[in-house]
This record gives sequence, C-alpha cells and structure tokens, in this order.
Amino acid sequence: MKGRKRGVRFGTLVFLIPVVIVVGLAAYAVYDATLSQDGTLTVRAQTSATYYPAEYLNVAVSLAGKTETTPFNITLPQGTYTVTFPSQRWFISPASRTVNVTRGNSFVVGVYDPIPVTISVNQTRFNATAISVLHKVTPVIWVNPTNEYDVISSNLTGRIIIAPMQDYTYVFQESGSYSFSIVGSASPSLQIVSV
Repeated sequence: MKGRKRGVRFGTLVFLIPVVIVVGLAAYAVYDATLSQDGTLTVRAQTSATYYPAEYLNVAVSLAGKTETTPFNITLPQGTYTVTFPSQRWFISPASRTVNVTRGNSFVVGVYDPIPVTISVNQTRFNATAISVLHKVTPVIWVNPTNEYDVISSNLTGRIIIAPMQDYTYVFQESGSYSFSIVGSASPSLQIVSV
C-alpha cells in the first residue's frame, strides 16, 4: 500500500510540474507583453485662453534626445520622459513637463501665456511713447493709477474711458501702426506697432 501511495504522489507531482510551468510561462508572457509594449505620446503647444481663444503653436520641442515640431505623436518605450518647451518671443514659456509614457496613449500640452504690455496713464502722459505688440496675441493693458478719470482717444478704438484705479485691456486683431493720445493733454501720443 505504501508503494501505491508513493506512485499516486509521484504521478500527481509529475502532472502538476508541467501545469505549473505552463501557467508560469503564460503569466510571464502576459507580464512581459504588457511591460514591453511601447506607448504613444501626443505633444501639443498652444496659447492660453486668458485673453482670446487658444490657438495651436508650432514649436520645436525636445524629448528623449530628439527635437520635433508640435503637434506630433511619437512612439516610445514605456517610461518617464521630460518634455522641454522652448522660449518663444511674445510668450511666457511653459516649464518642462515630466510625463509617464504607458502602453496606449499619453498626452502633454505646453501652454504659452502671452506677455502683456502695461501702459500707465495719468491725465498728462503715458509712461511710454512707443511699444510693439504681436497682433492677436499681446494684451495691452492701460492702467489708471490715479483718482481721476482718464480718457484715451484713437482712430482704432475711439474714446476709452478708464475709471480711477481701474484698467482697460485690448488685443490688436490686425497688424499696423496705431496712435493713442490722452484727451485734453498736449503730451506726446503713444505709438503702438502691431506686427
């Protein structure tokens, strides 16, 4: 009887060893297939929607030792990557972003905020006589730091009344050269070139 028990145990053991090996290999194959699959990273750059609707930008982004122009998709091994967005004139550049690429799709968006130009206005003068802006991008902010109303005049906007301690923001929609003056003042006008 002892011999028979040993035979059953041995037979069970002989049967279980291949089953365990097959299950182990299948589990490893699934694990390996999941981890070894590449992922797709979509990279975009756009303007912020603070002053106007966001627009996509074409910028040369650095990623994994390569430089690509946005927008683009890139297939990469799974892992952690740093996406570096370059500086662009007229904008505050986004910080570099760390992104984890996994199996499937990952996304990263760099948002470029426009650099506003601030003009201080009082009853007698502007704090600048000439500035340049990028049309459809650069917000021009007229600030009235006084306790009196200021009235600005231009053939583009007509009269702009700025209350005490308030401001007025404008984004030029067309390129051109524009002149602004303070109503009732003999001070030099402000020339704004919109490129």
